[in-house]
Formats: sequence, structure tokens, C-alpha cells
Amino acid sequence: MAKPLPGASSVAIGERAAMLVTGSTLITPFTEAIMQRLSVNADLPAATILPTGTGKGVKAFCQGIGIGTPDVVAVSRRMRHREFEECKANGVTDVIEIQIGYEALVVISRLDDPISLSLDDFYQGIAEELPEGDEFLKNKHNTWSDIRPALPTTAISYILPSRDLGARGFFSDRFLQGACRNIYEIKSIYDAAERVKQCVELRDDNRIVEVGVPFVENVRAALQAAKPGTVAVTSYRHAQELSDVARLVVFDGFMPSYETIANRQYDFTRPLYYYVKRAHVKDYMGNGPVLGLREFITEVTRESTLGPDGYLAEIGLVPMSAAERERVRYNALYLQTYSH
Repeated sequence: MAKPLPGASSVAIGERAAMLVTGSTLITPFTEAIMQRLSVNADLPAATILPTGTGKGVKAFCQGIGIGTPDVVAVSRRMRHREFEECKANGVTDVIEIQIGYEALVVISRLDDPISLSLDDFYQGIAEELPEGDEFLKNKHNTWSDIRPALPTTAISYILPSRDLGARGFFSDRFLQGACRNIYEIKSIYDAAERVKQCVELRDDNRIVEVGVPFVENVRAALQAAKPGTVAVTSYRHAQELSDVARLVVFDGFMPSYETIANRQYDFTRPLYYYVKRAHVKDYMGNGPVLGLREFITEVTRESTLGPDGYLAEIGLVPMSAAERERVRYNALYLQTYSH
């Protein structure tokens, strides 16, 4: 059995009494629940939680080592290679990756406005250009029924996460580029950068509203002001919070649910992560800059936290398999560092 690695860097970077956590707004309720447990069970000072969104959170996390920077970033997707390279360039070289479970990106509509969409329907409505013959022309679809006669005659309109939220990157990867994999004319573009650009460019004729933090409140307001035919992209957990004004859309053949997300029948699922600066973790002698990070890692990886009967599942987390949870627990408790 390998021995746990020492936690803290010997670099003099100051000390701070409470943890500083930033990042994904989606993960904030999970973070708050974990910190509440720690404040009671480990008698730790209240952590500072800054729900900035994934993109801004990772940028702050990667600014460097020291008590002026976050100890933990919550990310609603895996950290990207270029982000990790930025971390390393700023001296953040040892990062502990902790996957906590899964979530899903779903499509919702107003309660009084039911609709079912395929991935292709969704893309045909939102793309800036669509193939016609040997060229790409401006999207001319005005109503959903222009795409497919069986769809409603209501006007096409979208509410999307803003570009600094983790959901937006996942949306681009799985909704847009996922749809393009089935479009021959786009697949045939030889240059990869041009192919992606052609795929992900969205129409600019006032049919798309982008919303940021506070996300749920902004989506709610946008839906209440929206015309019939509007669909919004949000997380499954946020959709539950919006159930008084919105309904889930059957999307690409499946109704998103706890079961279809957990068994991966619903295709648009994503992993959720915490990343912890190893250099900020106190060692077993109590040396190190930030109190509580080792206890945080232990609490996050408990079965009573991450498991199917854990307290995070009660507030919307979709658990990993038993084997995944065991792997995450081992790597985190032994402070194994992330590599991309």
C-alpha cells in the first residue's frame, strides 16, 4: 500500500484561516452542503464561496500559488489542456482532481408550450448557416415547422448559457458539434479549424438570448418574457428549480431523468469536478497555508457524500459507479495530481 504523499509546498506563501472556493454556479449548492458538514463535524471556519462560473473560476485558480488565490475551483466539465498549461505557467503545477458525479444539460420550454426535438431539429434552428446544394446559406428557418412539418408553427427562439459558464463549452461540444457529425457537408470540410467554425457559428438575427450569473434567476426571467416557441438550455438540476415555469423537453428520443442520466441513456451528460491546489494543503504536521483542505478532500470523497444514498444525491447529484467512486477516493486521499 502506497503511503499518503505530503501535502504542502515548502514555498512561503502565507497562511489563511478559511478555504476559498470559486467556480461553477451549478456546483455551488453541493459546495455549500459539504462546507456545512465540515463546519459542524470538523469545527472549521466558514469557507468563502465565490460562484463566478467555470471559466472565470479556472482563470482565478490558475493565477498562481498563494493565499490571494483560490484553493479550490468547482468545474462543470473537465479542466481543459490549455487551462492546465496556463496553471503550470503560473506555478500551479500540482493539482488534485476530484470527480464528484454527473449532471446533464437539458432543453426546457415554457409550461404552456410543449415541444419535442431531435438534436438535428435543434441544430437546424440555431445554426448561422445550413448546407444547400454546394454551398452554405444563411439560416432561413423562422418557425419550428419550417424545419419539420410535425413541429409547432411557433417562432424559433433560444435561451443559452453565456460563454463564461462551463455549460456553454459542453453545449458547443455535445449539442453543436454532436449534431454536425451527422451533417455530410460539414464533415467534408478538410481543415479542422474551419470545420469547427462552420459548425458552431450561431445565427445573429435576435433569436438567441444569452444569460449568465445568477443563472436560474436569469433563465426564469427570460422564459417569463419569452414568446411561444422558445426553448432554453440548462442543467438538469436547474431545470428542477425552474419546474414552476418550465417543462423538460423530450430531446433526441429521451426524456431526461435521474435514471436516464445515471444509466447514460440520455446522451448529454457531463462530469462535475473539484480541483484542489496541492501546494495549499497542510501536511500531517500542520505545516501549510490553508486550514481545512485535507478535511475537505476527505469529506468530498466519503461514500456518505458521493454515494447513491449520500447527501449530495438528495440535492441533485447523479452518482458515479461504485468502481469510479473508489478510484476517485483513492487518488484524492493520496493527493495524486492531475495530468491531461
